[in-house]
Amino acid sequence: MPLSSPLSSRWGLLVWLGAASLMLLAVSLLLWRYRDRLPESIQVPLRAQWWGVQIDDGVRIRADDGTELMATLFRPRQAAATLPTIFVRMPYDRQASADGLGYALFFARHGYAVLVQDVRGTFGSQGDDFVPWRHATGDGVTSVNWIVEQPWSNGKVGTFGCSALGELQFALARANHPAHAAMIASGAGGGIGSAGDRHGYFGLFEGGVFQLASGFGWFVEHGAKTRPAPPMAAFDRATALRTLPLRDVIKRVQPGANAFDDFVSMPLSDPRWDALDYVLRTDRLQTPALIINTWGDQTLADSLALAHLVEATDEATPLRVILAPGDHCRHEEMGDDTRWGDLMVRHAERPYSDWYLRWFDYWLRGQGNGLNALPAFQFFVVGENRWLGSQRWPPVAARAQRWYLASAGGANSGSGDGVLQQQPSATSAVDSYRYDPEDPVPTRGGPVCCTGDAAIRSGPVDQRDVEQRDDVLVYTSEPLTAPLRLVGPLRAHLVVSSSARDTDFVARLVDVWPDGRAINIQEGALRARYRNGIAKPQLLTPDEATTLVIEMRDIAWRLAKGHRLRLDISSSNFPRLERNLNTGGSNFDESKGVIAINRVFHGAEQYSYVEFSVLDDRNAINAPL
Repeated sequence: MPLSSPLSSRWGLLVWLGAASLMLLAVSLLLWRYRDRLPESIQVPLRAQWWGVQIDDGVRIRADDGTELMATLFRPRQAAATLPTIFVRMPYDRQASADGLGYALFFARHGYAVLVQDVRGTFGSQGDDFVPWRHATGDGVTSVNWIVEQPWSNGKVGTFGCSALGELQFALARANHPAHAAMIASGAGGGIGSAGDRHGYFGLFEGGVFQLASGFGWFVEHGAKTRPAPPMAAFDRATALRTLPLRDVIKRVQPGANAFDDFVSMPLSDPRWDALDYVLRTDRLQTPALIINTWGDQTLADSLALAHLVEATDEATPLRVILAPGDHCRHEEMGDDTRWGDLMVRHAERPYSDWYLRWFDYWLRGQGNGLNALPAFQFFVVGENRWLGSQRWPPVAARAQRWYLASAGGANSGSGDGVLQQQPSATSAVDSYRYDPEDPVPTRGGPVCCTGDAAIRSGPVDQRDVEQRDDVLVYTSEPLTAPLRLVGPLRAHLVVSSSARDTDFVARLVDVWPDGRAINIQEGALRARYRNGIAKPQLLTPDEATTLVIEMRDIAWRLAKGHRLRLDISSSNFPRLERNLNTGGSNFDESKGVIAINRVFHGAEQYSYVEFSVLDDRNAINAPL
């Protein structure tokens, strides 16, 4: 007798198929439920299948010199017509980076083609001697030409992304390609070069001072000139950052050629910078731009300079600027109740994803009205937890104020006699301190990112410990009798001298709470040799008084009644900023520094003061969504 009949065999097969289908469904549901914990290589295809997006991971675009640039193309499966395209470029591996893949799927499932490309010399793309952003303008133009030639393209291209992904958009915008119809660039002030005499280059230079912690953190991970990079030996970041000379900081831990060397060794006015495709003083930007940045971003001032360049090119060019709380590229994370540094920020959420779609739908599809209902500038006021709007930055209604430094010559530390007041003192005085490069003032919060070191905090952080040092001058106002809303750029105008031929001056504005907390509002630095402009370096005459202006970035911040306003002055902020060795030499190739006696003069004819704009309640206009 047979062991089974045809009927039982078919029944068994059906049972097996049913069980297999249930198991497959269970696995699929499990994968979907825990998709955020999966690597991008698994997440992306899973999400794409769910949302009906097809992926072509083998797109090759040949640059003018024959270099092949690799890209991944995302398109909706059921597209019935030609599509507008979102173009994203990155140096972070297009196949693994959430920076591009998440929004590639987002835009593709909303009816866009999305091209995500490895920049030349990184990961899938060919090319040697990677230096940000050499070839970026030309490669961008070639890639846009390729896009508009495809049968699925409607001939319009938008660009998108934060940080490096935003800077590369500005490199393309320099070309004013007719198909580059719109851009959304976040945290992208690093795209500026000589424009506006900024010389920011990758967001790493502040008043001519190299932002060390961020530069080291980025280049040690991503700056190898050839791929794959040699393996790094284990190292301690704090120890590595103290390496001298500066040019050896990465060489000690990462073998092989690295773009870090180019950035720290080229003089900031050297014409070789022009070949790296940062926005130049001769460039004109005409692409409709949505620019987003945060108050804690080290590239904030440069982002605003780029926005003003768009305005200056043609006032008719559509421009929207969003200035949010938070650190570099963290604007979307700020919500109803979010900690930023030592502060709790409330009511900071904005409908970013909706705005992205509305911006691109208008400029790439001709649908809707874009963001026409929004003011040109929309900004979050820290300390007030409120969004305001203006058609100009700073708002036309904001009124400039000067608060003057005063003391009896003993402003050293928070225990000194430094005063910040609204009228200049009739009595002249001078405060001096000893700046030793071997014992720099330590970094406490502020505009720092990408360090790879969790011990280096960013954002608004209590400054009381560093304000106890004698090499920090501290000037504090009386308690405010009414709230003070600062809106716009912050600048410290100082009359100074130094025993050295060159040194740095660092200024920090602080909100002092009634309980003693001293929370940094904003800060900036200037290398004294650049006091007349980056293109006009001039060493100091030792012990001769001179005037310099330190930009402390922009801000919208409300100090409450009973709080006090404070200005801290020092000559270092380490490791956020490289140390000036005070020799007057190149600094990057030197191993020994000298101690500088630095002075700040105030009163009588030598006025030193901090300048900012104040927006009163009558002129504070709520920003719509």
